[in-house]
Amino acid sequence: MTEIHTRLRGMAWSHRRGIEPLRACARLLEAQGISIEWDARSLQGFEEATILDLGKTYDLIAIDHPFMGQAFRDRALVPVDEIVGADFVDELKAQSVGPSLESYIWRNRLWAIPVDAAAQVAAFRADLLARAGVTVPTSWREVLGLAGAAPVALAANPTHLLLAFATICHAVARDRSPLADLRPAWWADDGFDRQAGLDALAILRAMMKVAHPASWDYDPIMLFDHMAAHDDIAYTPVAFGYSNYARPDEYARPLGFVGVPSRDGETTGGMLGGVGLCVSRHCKSLDEVGRALRFIAGRDAQCGIYTEAGGQPAYRAAWTSPEIEALCPNFFRPTLASLDLSFVRPRLPDYPRFQRDGGEMLHRLLRRGDPDEAILAELNHCWRELCLTTVPQ
Repeated sequence: MTEIHTRLRGMAWSHRRGIEPLRACARLLEAQGISIEWDARSLQGFEEATILDLGKTYDLIAIDHPFMGQAFRDRALVPVDEIVGADFVDELKAQSVGPSLESYIWRNRLWAIPVDAAAQVAAFRADLLARAGVTVPTSWREVLGLAGAAPVALAANPTHLLLAFATICHAVARDRSPLADLRPAWWADDGFDRQAGLDALAILRAMMKVAHPASWDYDPIMLFDHMAAHDDIAYTPVAFGYSNYARPDEYARPLGFVGVPSRDGETTGGMLGGVGLCVSRHCKSLDEVGRALRFIAGRDAQCGIYTEAGGQPAYRAAWTSPEIEALCPNFFRPTLASLDLSFVRPRLPDYPRFQRDGGEMLHRLLRRGDPDEAILAELNHCWRELCLTTVPQ
């Protein structure tokens, strides 16, 4: 029996995709004398908890890229590039899915290692669409037309309604080029581009009129659980992708996934999600953490145990692997082009508050039926108040 000489604690998130692959990797790391005890928090906790507080208890923390500015301001982390080494960072640059690696670079340092790649995609039940005699839509005009033939839904709780709105902005915007901090040009310092915002609100309003009534309360996990268990939702146009629901060995009604719809059917990409592992500044075992990160994020684990245990790898070779395609058909290859074109959310220190407060505002005003101009003005005011008051130096 291998002697454990280093004990670490990690915080992940509680969905199988988030926690099970890390625990599977931890069992193999024990052969190297490294023990990682992984705890987990809910999806909402993953989207909202502060890294500074978690770093007082945990060595390794699963993080989403919008928290980069907040973590930097709070001096909560140590850079991971110096922990894992330049050669491994170069390997990850070559194997990154979309902007996954770039999204964790802040002030020219890498602050998290991507282990899970995701973006907003569309999901569908192929059997229900075939029964209705329709195909998977590629444009928003086709999405709205589909509702008359097959039932549709949206993950539209407050946070995810805002994120869906942003992805629709990306689909209809004239300029999708990234700014210096990687967020798209339509998401400017003074807020959302007026024309893109109004066009997106018009689509979102029309979508919610035809969507399954439970949409207003759903996050992606709740929506996919419903789609896999019932026959009253055939398609959703925007939700963060979960490869678990495409695995036929796990679901009698597996889902298929494709890129999000666009204005004219071209592939434009949705909002980037995914998970990186960051290191608390309180961590005392940096050499061992470096070994653990290289193992979890490396090719062998990502193309093997990490994915086999239910994970959604961030390593490109896994997304193009025939073995993984057989394990999880209709997810990785059909969505890869969309992930490669995905956009990065703002990473200013108070962006997480905007994602929460702006989402609640949009949810309330859209359900109440306020005019689109008024909703956009309120969103942009909230953005300026929360996100432009402090910028990390």
